[in-house]
Amino acid sequence: MKQDLVKLGIDLYKNRVTDYSNNQANDVIRKAFVEIIGTDKPDFRQFRRYKNDIFEIIEEVLDQTITDGMIASPFFDQFVDYRDLAFGDTNEFYVEDRTMLVAARHSGNHWNIRRQKLNIGDTFTVQTEPYAIAIYTDFKRFLAGRIDWDTFIKKVSEAFAQELNSRIYTEFMASMAYLPAEFKQTGTYNDATLIEQAEHVKAANQGSQIIIAGTRTALSKLSGASALLSENMKDQINKNGVLQVWNGYSLRPIPQSHKPNTFEFQIANDRLMVLPANAKPIKVVKEGTPFIKEVSDGTTNQDMSMEYKFITQYGVDTVFNVMYGMYQFA
Repeated sequence: MKQDLVKLGIDLYKNRVTDYSNNQANDVIRKAFVEIIGTDKPDFRQFRRYKNDIFEIIEEVLDQTITDGMIASPFFDQFVDYRDLAFGDTNEFYVEDRTMLVAARHSGNHWNIRRQKLNIGDTFTVQTEPYAIAIYTDFKRFLAGRIDWDTFIKKVSEAFAQELNSRIYTEFMASMAYLPAEFKQTGTYNDATLIEQAEHVKAANQGSQIIIAGTRTALSKLSGASALLSENMKDQINKNGVLQVWNGYSLRPIPQSHKPNTFEFQIANDRLMVLPANAKPIKVVKEGTPFIKEVSDGTTNQDMSMEYKFITQYGVDTVFNVMYGMYQFA
């Protein structure tokens, strides 16, 4: 029963339930927990008695859904190398050397040729650290039918996804300071400047396909004058908010978000990134299994609330072995 309940909880969160409607699936999960506890109006004694069964199920569901908010993002899928490791697994990434060898003209009648070293690349480890969140009362509201299962799980998952997305973007943006002058631009936006930068990135990456990434607001700079757009391009903007391709370069929107508990945008709307399509410079490591600590006896907290504390271990790092560009405009 436990694994069936875990599977249904994950499927409901991921909108994969086929045998029930969402309302029916929530009722099935709710009734299963009621069956475990023995009542739909549990007191603190019942929670104490059955808390291990309850939280094992919640832990397993959160373990498999916590990164969904990021992995579902095209930006995450395109540029993030994600690994889910057990404690003790090797946390190691290998980055190939990208030194370009130079062929020289030669008379063909001697061996006095300047040697060039072919490097073997580097390995590195992503340092992980704990992330935590504490919530209270929600599970009792779920049993009472006041909140759905997917909403309950989503609240925790979204909090972690937002924090990790913020870390990823911060790490990514901080790397701009180390770029050569030809690969970073500032000032008033200009199409020709962006194209020149994209050509630098393409030349530095041996003809790799180039992707331009930014928020929808930033990418809207690339729409140009309406008179220059084909009907198909206008339709793309109408449906997606941005073009899919601009001057031969694929565009990738970065999902915008608010900083927690504010209406301030998390991601700058005045910056574009020019990236080779085959690069996954952002390394994200989830290490070990998360766990929950519960306070459900009604006496520990001064307000007699039930509380759940969730801790998991993540690491984020950015490593480039390819050249890329950034364009910050006024």
